Amino acid sequence: MTNLMPSDARGNDGPTNEERAAWAEVALLAFGRQTGTARKSVGDSDEAFLLVADLLADLAHWCDRNKVDLPSALASATQYYQAETGGAGEPLKA
Repeated sequence: MTNLMPSDARGNDGPTNEERAAWAEVALLAFGRQTGTARKSVGDSDEAFLLVADLLADLAHWCDRNKVDLPSALASATQYYQAETGGAGEPLKA
């Protein structure tokens, strides 16, 4: 069975991937509260999927309006994620 949660990269004295995931959950909950799609928790996997997809779509709108190159930001995010998981995380792809 594959490990669904890649471990932290070795030798990193910074935040753990558990902490990074917790920060992301805070952002998702804030977004969900603002949009009325989540109140106290992210919810089940179907709700979480829709919440993440909606936030990503809204981030794309924000990038359009603020001239941020979203594909380049996603490429950088992939590099960060790969470094933070020691290459054990699945590559981010559309």
